[in-house]
Amino acid sequence: MCQTTWQGRQRFATTEPPAPPQPDDPPRSRGERLAYHSAFVTIRTPAISQLATQVRTMMILGRHQQTTARPSLIVTGPAAAGKTTALLNVGRTCHLAHTRKKPAPPGSAHAAAPVAYVLLPPGAAAKTLITEFARYLGIPVTTRMTQTQITDAVCH
Repeated sequence: MCQTTWQGRQRFATTEPPAPPQPDDPPRSRGERLAYHSAFVTIRTPAISQLATQVRTMMILGRHQQTTARPSLIVTGPAAAGKTTALLNVGRTCHLAHTRKKPAPPGSAHAAAPVAYVLLPPGAAAKTLITEFARYLGIPVTTRMTQTQITDAVCH
């Protein structure tokens, strides 16, 4: 499931993660076990809970910030520590909370995109970032478009 597009992210955020096996469940087949472990299953550890709290705090602070840059959060750690997995899980939670509070109006052509997931190479420029947002939203971008033109299309 590709989360770097709006449709893929919607599908990811609204699909329930598989339920862990219960003690009284019949044994799962090898294929069922592999499917379960290859799915997005995140255990709510203290670190994930702390990250979720920090992200919610930043979102609340940012909601009321109008004149300067919004507060941000940097998640660091060694490779394979679970940073991306944790942020994807928190992103799913934030997405669901937002859409519960502010559902799309009936018949709306555009649903809200409260969380975006874009991948950037190290040292990416601002144009690369806005181009990835455009790709995420399905907005066609040509190589001759300026950063301002792409930004206008994304904001529209």
